Amino acid sequence: MKILTRFPTTFAKLCLMMTLSPLAGCASSSATTATPPETAGDTSKAAAPLAVPAEQRGPILDTHIHLYQVTRPGGVVWPEAKQKPIYRDVLPPEYEAIAKQNGIIGTGVVEASPVVDDNFKVLETTKGNDFFKFLVAQLEIGSPSFSADLARLAADPRVVGIRGFLWSPKLTLDAKQLASLEELAAKGMTLDIISRGALNPKDKVEALATAVPKLRIIIDHLAGAKGPTPDPAWVDAMQRLARLPNIYIKFSSFFDMYNPAATEDDPWKAPTDLAAYKAHFDVLMKAFGEDRLIWGSNWPVVDMGGSLASEIEIAELYLKEFGQEARDKVMYKNAQKFYARHP
Repeated sequence: MKILTRFPTTFAKLCLMMTLSPLAGCASSSATTATPPETAGDTSKAAAPLAVPAEQRGPILDTHIHLYQVTRPGGVVWPEAKQKPIYRDVLPPEYEAIAKQNGIIGTGVVEASPVVDDNFKVLETTKGNDFFKFLVAQLEIGSPSFSADLARLAADPRVVGIRGFLWSPKLTLDAKQLASLEELAAKGMTLDIISRGALNPKDKVEALATAVPKLRIIIDHLAGAKGPTPDPAWVDAMQRLARLPNIYIKFSSFFDMYNPAATEDDPWKAPTDLAAYKAHFDVLMKAFGEDRLIWGSNWPVVDMGGSLASEIEIAELYLKEFGQEARDKVMYKNAQKFYARHP
């Protein structure tokens, strides 16, 4: 627990920075010993108390979590009942307690549901709680209601961007999609996108970033990295995408690399040693540099292949060799800049 004695000075500096940014508000550093609430029938590792990772070297801003309530009337679109470890109510108190135990001082929610009203439910659920600093909403890009839906969401300053092309039609960059993307950029908002397998191929993402150069784009979850050895085609794609300054990589969901299935229906056991991930990390660091990598947990999905604590430890071990400033950029500073609206 030695790391906790180093937090006060760093934490004070971070609070000042966050007060001056749109991602305002800080959690108390004394909250790191909170205990997660018990959840009946909860089979997730997330319900177990966690200690601050021994390798942690400073505060963390988590940029990728999901919140939902499967027990609400009508249920939810995602996750599905067959995804047993994460098919349960996942609400702010549970995450906040676990996060504070792991040195996380704030988070952003990324909406996973294609139902527009679910964005507003998350905003209502987290209202008044400064620990939940921003929302990346889910909207169908190119839909007839996009402009109206975006205007409603943008009225809340906590909404900093949207996640697109997950449930919506394929990425085609037709006139309607381009109009939506230009509107998003004009509002100074961001786009989160997943690119792995057949979903949003890298060449399409490259075309998107080229067509809308003022739109800040982040490719989630290591841009689809897979297995211990980088695929040459993936390496080439990362090098090409990195040439576009408006593309960032979310340094998140490490354990997806070792999911043997194409779905997240069943839990899997991913390695917890840095060596299993380092080759892919090196490709991303070399291509995008310390200024365009942004850490996120993908909680509670992270519990399907490992744990939040072990994911943080892997990140800290990797970033240690690049120095404190690089570590701080990836673990919180870059997020403050990227997820700030710049109208």
